[in-house]
Amino acid sequence: MRNLRKTMAIALPILGTALVFAAILVPALATNLQLQIAVVLVGILIIEAGVWKLTAKILPNERRYLALRAEVDSFISRVRTLNAQGMRLREKDTEENREALRETVAALHESVDRMAEVAGREAEIQ
Repeated sequence: MRNLRKTMAIALPILGTALVFAAILVPALATNLQLQIAVVLVGILIIEAGVWKLTAKILPNERRYLALRAEVDSFISRVRTLNAQGMRLREKDTEENREALRETVAALHESVDRMAEVAGREAEIQ
């Protein structure tokens, strides 16, 4: 299902664009203005469906371990913060920067503990 969602996310804007171009370039459509406008509108709607990722709302999400996923996403965000603080510390070694780095490391340890707590739990977000 995940591959289908990815494929749809890529294919919809391409399909919509192809319909818009077809409405302009295909001679049979160019003779009938109402049909041409209808095809262009359908193409634009398909493009918008792809851009706004509407297929994700139609196709079900198969993820079962949502709490763990949320905690891992949070962990990754903290790792980015850790790197930024490490760069700041390398530029300017102050007690304030060292303390901020220690706090982030502590938050990462807490996050790993929370990951252990939520691992294996299905469909929960804390």
